[in-house]
Amino acid sequence: MQVWARSGTTALIVLLLAASGVTLADEATTLPSAVQAAAGSPAATSADGPDRPNIVFVMTDDMREDELRWMPHTRELLAERGMDFTDAISPHPLCCPARAQLVTGQYGQNNGVQHNAGPFGGFQALDPAHEISSWFKQGGYQTGFVGKFLNGYSARDVRPSGWDRWDALSAGVYDYFDFAFDNDGDPQSYRDSYVTDVIAERTNDTVREFAEEDQPFLVYSWHLAPHYRLNNSGKPVPPPAAPRDKGRFDRAVPPSLTSPAFNERNVLDQPRTFRSRRLADPGVVTTEHRARLRALQSVDRAVESLVETLRSVGELNDTVIVFSSDNGYSLGEHRFVGKNVLTDETLQVPLLVRGPGVGAGTTSDLPVTLVDLPATFTSLSAVQPGWLLDGVSFVPTLQGMDQPFRDTTLVQTGDDGGDGWAYRGVRTSRYLYGVNGSDGFLYDDLRDPDQLVNRFDDPGYAAIRALLEQRRLQLLSCRGWTCNDTFGVLPDPL
Repeated sequence: MQVWARSGTTALIVLLLAASGVTLADEATTLPSAVQAAAGSPAATSADGPDRPNIVFVMTDDMREDELRWMPHTRELLAERGMDFTDAISPHPLCCPARAQLVTGQYGQNNGVQHNAGPFGGFQALDPAHEISSWFKQGGYQTGFVGKFLNGYSARDVRPSGWDRWDALSAGVYDYFDFAFDNDGDPQSYRDSYVTDVIAERTNDTVREFAEEDQPFLVYSWHLAPHYRLNNSGKPVPPPAAPRDKGRFDRAVPPSLTSPAFNERNVLDQPRTFRSRRLADPGVVTTEHRARLRALQSVDRAVESLVETLRSVGELNDTVIVFSSDNGYSLGEHRFVGKNVLTDETLQVPLLVRGPGVGAGTTSDLPVTLVDLPATFTSLSAVQPGWLLDGVSFVPTLQGMDQPFRDTTLVQTGDDGGDGWAYRGVRTSRYLYGVNGSDGFLYDDLRDPDQLVNRFDDPGYAAIRALLEQRRLQLLSCRGWTCNDTFGVLPDPL
């Protein structure tokens, strides 16, 4: 439980605000600084403070946490010079909902984006005015976006209002070679170029431009790799490599092949998503794995060039660099290849943070999520959020301090029909639990780290399931502070 949730005085404040309909944004300056920090609001009140860092957020698409092993520049320049969060997750592991969380600081039930498509999915489900860049612009930051935005965005759509430099991919988003950038309303097309290299170049140009001014800057640089490519017929194929990386990793073996969960023998007890699947083809998985590693090499060089650009313009020591992925990816675990399911392989993402005040070569097992990043960015920058954030700032952890944190996290997946939801559940340090109608799962990661045994109907876990269901029901409609409660210790299974 957060510090503020344990305080009787703070609890009274929360109740009074809720009863009066006042939001955190309305009352942030009157709340104690500990309450503001826990809820994601900056404890500092000045937008002109001398210590506000630049923030650059580099993100990959569909990258597994274990693929960081093949990115030496990123490990050396970010992990070895900053903090590695070893238990970071994407709580809604699908491209569009994950990205919506990162530009709103809210879960899908609050920002409206539950899936990639359908009435509750895609860029069209997001209110372009409900997007955090405007806070930073109003707070004195220069703001720039480069790369892949939310699924379905094109040059015909309304541009989010808060970005000074708007350079989203607007055509050929999944092509890798033939594509276009919005380029601040003057689309620029590329033919026979490699998208990762172009995103890196345009990101570095944005940094150089912003560095000429006295204001700090916020830059989102979101890559496509290692997401699959859509070929001319619209068929998904493994991501292509940049010319210089062709032929590399031709002997690399996917870590998933040695996992007990790969082509799990008995899936009859698993949720419906896995029960009827054929065995994954190891050859196909290996081909995809090697293609993904090749595609990530350009991202690795992009990180290197970004650090060098920041150094060359004198901004490296004043910049927080964040590296993550929008979701993980399954490569044959539980016979499944893909995302939008609730397993460790899709939930876990890399998360590295380098910047002033962050200890070099440090690690943290704090169970942070992508939803916590906007809260952390506003806390770092002393920018005032315009609405309640569902995440929590982890700046105290970055600064080497102990930090109280939630013990239960909402995790969920969406659908392109019905009410837009599929499996919705909770994750604790030991359990992963989810329900979709009458179907569900309960994994005990302590006894079963590969999540091979579904305990959903196990009598020995009945009491645990009941308590996890209570938490799930409470978090399904959570908003702001209520997404970050502490429920207490769960009993041991019988």
